Amino acid sequence: MALFLALLLGHLLGDFVFQPGRLVVAKRHGWKGMLLHTGIVVLMTAIALMSDIERLLPALVLAGLAHLGIEYLTIRARRMMEANGLALFLLDQALHIVSLAIIAALMGNGVHPALGPWPVDTATLAFVCGLLAVMFLGSILAFEVRVLALGAADPGSTGPILRLDADRMLGFAERGAAFVIGLLSPMPALGILAFAPRATYALTLRARDRARQMSDAAVGLIICAVVWLLVVFASSSRL
Repeated sequence: MALFLALLLGHLLGDFVFQPGRLVVAKRHGWKGMLLHTGIVVLMTAIALMSDIERLLPALVLAGLAHLGIEYLTIRARRMMEANGLALFLLDQALHIVSLAIIAALMGNGVHPALGPWPVDTATLAFVCGLLAVMFLGSILAFEVRVLALGAADPGSTGPILRLDADRMLGFAERGAAFVIGLLSPMPALGILAFAPRATYALTLRARDRARQMSDAAVGLIICAVVWLLVVFASSSRL
């Protein structure tokens, strides 16, 4: 579990936090962008494994090669298939997570949880991964669901790449707050309160704009609940 969470942390940082829209476009149009993106993921993963980097170097190399291979496959699938963006996004992330789980299962014996160079417990590492997932992965998921449900003509849609604008920043804060409240409060269901302002605001809007806001709130709530369950499992796991 410790190695899996460390590899997942590097993936979340490289695939979401430090992947700007221009790099998403670049990697879909040639090897340079793909290699640069993979290099960033490897760098972030190396930082996540810093506490035992020499022993875990083979895991780092395997994670980098797996990431590059999956990027190549999913980008080719995007070009050749008529699948929607949501399906391709879910496929891409599922392949990445499964590959990391396999590497961790093969090479994770004796690995202690750490946040970069600092030793931590498994619960803390799982919390950081969960927070990044709901904030950053959640924004892409909400975007893809919204485009699929409302169509490309949705006024909140910016085309194939999601911009880092005020609305997206609000989503970061909203999902992050809901996740933290859910984990730290004695009643996890209180996390739903983080979505109350958006839902209240949506009631004042026209039907299409209201649907957009409610879609983002619903997806945010669902991903927070799912990740909360996974973090609770990871924190209590003896693996």
